This record gives sequence, C-alpha cells and structure tokens, in this order.
Amino acid sequence: MFLKKISLPESSRWLIYLVTGLVLATLSIFFLVMSIGYMLNALVATSLLTALIGFTLFSGSLYILKLSAYVYCMSRGKYSHEEERR
Repeated sequence: MFLKKISLPESSRWLIYLVTGLVLATLSIFFLVMSIGYMLNALVATSLLTALIGFTLFSGSLYILKLSAYVYCMSRGKYSHEEERR
C-alpha cells in the first residue's frame, strides 16, 4: 500500500546503470588499493580477501557498464536484432 511502483522513462534507465557501474568501479579500485596497504603490513589473508572483493566488484562493474551501453543503444533505436543476425 505504501510502496508505489516507480516508472522511469526509457531514456533515463541507461543513466542509472552507468552511475551504478561507475560507483562499483570506484569501490573496486578502493578495495584494490586497500589490498596493497594490507600487503605492506604483512596481513596476507586480509590482503587476498580484499583483492578478491576488489576484482569481483570490478568484474560486476564492467558487466553493468556493458549493460548500460546496450540499454542506451536500445533506447535510441540504433540497434535491432536484425542487425545482429547479419
């Protein structure tokens, strides 16, 4: 009852994906830098875990950025499935 469905225009969905991808990329770089800091203090397990988190976030951010480009092309109408078949 209190929750309403938010309908976004088609033109702004790609922007949300873009911002989310950039935030995740920034967060992944932060974790990778923290991993280097942990290596300097000889905290091996913590460093490896932080590096794993950083690489995982970076992989997710690349996927979201690719999805953002796809949604942008679809919203502009410059990409169709018929072009993919060629």
